[in-house]
Amino acid sequence: MASARMGAARPTRYSFTRTLLRSAFRQGWLADRVELDLDAEGRGRAIYRVEARGHEVHFVAFTDTLDESTHTDRVVAEAWEITAALVDGPLSEEFLAELARSVPLQEHGRLDPRVLVLTRGNRSVRFYEYLVDCLADGQQPESDRVSDAGYIMRSTAFYGNGKFGMRSFLGYPDAHPLSAPYRAQFLTAWLFRELSYDSVEHCARARGGDSAVPFEAGWRRFFGLGNATGLGLVPYLFKHPQVLNSWVGVRELALANVRALEGTEERVATLRRWIAKAHSHFSGIGGDDRPPWLGPRSLAAEIERISEHFDSVASRPQPFDALSRWAEGQGDETCEMVVSLLIELDEGLADEEVDELLLVDERIDYDPAMLVGDLRRVLESRFGWIDEMDLRGSDADHYWWVISDNTEEPRRAERRAVDPAHREVAIDVALQVAGLRRLLAGASDDTTLATLLVGNLGHEAAVRRVLGSDVPYGEPRDNACGAEFLPLELQRFQLAMYGLDNFAPKSTDWLRVTLFQGAPRIGELAAPATDEWVWPTAPMEVSP
Repeated sequence: MASARMGAARPTRYSFTRTLLRSAFRQGWLADRVELDLDAEGRGRAIYRVEARGHEVHFVAFTDTLDESTHTDRVVAEAWEITAALVDGPLSEEFLAELARSVPLQEHGRLDPRVLVLTRGNRSVRFYEYLVDCLADGQQPESDRVSDAGYIMRSTAFYGNGKFGMRSFLGYPDAHPLSAPYRAQFLTAWLFRELSYDSVEHCARARGGDSAVPFEAGWRRFFGLGNATGLGLVPYLFKHPQVLNSWVGVRELALANVRALEGTEERVATLRRWIAKAHSHFSGIGGDDRPPWLGPRSLAAEIERISEHFDSVASRPQPFDALSRWAEGQGDETCEMVVSLLIELDEGLADEEVDELLLVDERIDYDPAMLVGDLRRVLESRFGWIDEMDLRGSDADHYWWVISDNTEEPRRAERRAVDPAHREVAIDVALQVAGLRRLLAGASDDTTLATLLVGNLGHEAAVRRVLGSDVPYGEPRDNACGAEFLPLELQRFQLAMYGLDNFAPKSTDWLRVTLFQGAPRIGELAAPATDEWVWPTAPMEVSP
């Protein structure tokens, strides 16, 4: 649970994008485009419908154009080229008119529980017009122009869980197809990606007339949906230890399952195929390192090392365990690449089981009659790792975290420069636990927690944290307020759990990513389910 290791994570077969699409295939979902009412510049309205297990949901998008100078990845924008909502149930003209008034306003609008997710985004400044011109001229894109990012539009947020009057997660009926964690958000993202294709092809037809062509061959699936993520992700992992434990626990269960497998000819061949796919993908993207992480070219070289070592152990009775043990002695990125590759072989976890494992009870209760001696023993057994950090120096409390007045999003600032003014986001877990330990050092073993806390109420949050952290993977082992804390690492971990990849840091605080790259389109849900879409390779044909 060290940040550097978490910050090397990659998506797996149990990431949310992957489990969404497998559920859609397995349960026989149907999806289609209901409306595409756009002008020649792509401004207008689009509606997509999904029928899933007797439920009907719609993705309703309102599209516009903005001057490129106003594009931003930040949540503080006041206008976007695409604003959209995922809504439950049928659509009426009255409801569509209501959505047209509220959805473009985003945070400033007010919705009702028929709305499940609210999202927005912009066209890619680099790619959108280029792709329109290519198709309008009857040509396909050139790989070296678009393969490094792999998206047409870029989203900036997927709000859900009761915000702005929308339905909360607890408001989903048990039998609802979107009642698994994050399923509604990633269905929204998948349909947003479909809109990006339809928008480009529509504008190409308007611009090129009879000369225009649609995306062909590998380009029909190659592009994903871009996304940019900042500091808002970091507090979540510190504030939800039971959720974090469930995410990591699924990975560890799957990895343990695979390490125990015998190396049958079929399994060995399957892993070799996944290794080859990963190598083709990253070598095709190309590009230098992306500090603090390896870039695609370096990753391709590491995958070659992985392939060579696997060849040397493939004939052993348990070759996957041997590969995993070797990876533990390599760099974090190499090790996590091996983890991702190996989990592709897991046969022990059904998706329905994973959905259940991700539903956790986050309530933390404690007995006020508990004795200080017992609490001290629990603290040392669960938080002994804080001894590895200097939590008494000035750099340990360098930053504080707050909900910004301007953006309503988490931000951090130097404590010496800005007064928290009672608006602090309390994710200083390591500092709180260290403070509790000092308090306990001066109390007798037979003192009750009730007595201890009567005059020290500021330590109750740390008491709850210590007693609630009875899970192996609930704590990022880092100090979020330390001067050396790097937010990118926990951001990348969370994005990998979601199923996002192509991590491109833009500062210490935010990065760009791509999701659903290579994934099936809405018209392909009737085909047999497969995960072979992961790590696509751009078509190499160059337009004439």
